[in-house]
Amino acid sequence: MKRYPILILLLLLSLNAFAQRKALVIGNSRYGNDRIPTSLNDAQLAADALEAINYEVTHVQNQDYEAMLMAIDGFKNGLRTGDVAVLYFAGFTKQVAGMNYLIPHSDSIPRNEKLISADVVLEALSRATNSFLFLENRTLPRSFFKKMCAKDKGLSAIQRLNKNQGFAMAAAVGQDLPAQGEHYSIFTYSLFSKMTADMHNYPDLMESVQNEVSSYTSKAQKPFWQNTLQAPFTFWEPVQGLKYPFRLPSYRGLDGGGSYNF
Repeated sequence: MKRYPILILLLLLSLNAFAQRKALVIGNSRYGNDRIPTSLNDAQLAADALEAINYEVTHVQNQDYEAMLMAIDGFKNGLRTGDVAVLYFAGFTKQVAGMNYLIPHSDSIPRNEKLISADVVLEALSRATNSFLFLENRTLPRSFFKKMCAKDKGLSAIQRLNKNQGFAMAAAVGQDLPAQGEHYSIFTYSLFSKMTADMHNYPDLMESVQNEVSSYTSKAQKPFWQNTLQAPFTFWEPVQGLKYPFRLPSYRGLDGGGSYNF
């Protein structure tokens, strides 16, 4: 009878040996005549930071609807039990009747049927044991969506997270965050500066980011986060060391509402 606990332990150890930390980073900068000057910089910063703390990173930019779906589906297919999955998105987003959507890159006005549901993304990520969705979200001009529930503002909380998931976004629930600044956004900068500096349990990390962003913007911007984690989780343990030397650029202050100016 004693052999069964040993076999189970060996099985768990073998599964952990193949478990990986993986990230998909998407930066979309232009939608019709509107653009987000910071999104590609933010996405590059996220990709560099995650690679430095030993995540296997897929980094894409300016993805149209089909390409973005393909990237998400490919990322999903590479996930398995034991993995940690992170999806970071910098770009325009939209709430419709309490549901959150990511807006793909487009040379023209995006149509309702060409939006990607945040719930669909979270479901795809749930193939990993622990998964996280981070949104550096920005608001499109109202004229783009006159026919799409104009009364809705900003993004909403996720109505149902899957097991062991975290969700965070740059703005508070219902807050419109316009595209401003030229370099890096404060939420992204704060998130990855803290993530790569020390070992933080997810709720502690997000509370620290929330407080820093709120303080630097004089409470004009307050990130939102939620989670269903069933055990403490940290994105990086310093004892592992960095994959390569990594330093975020030093900032000189804020440029507009919510972006660092370097």
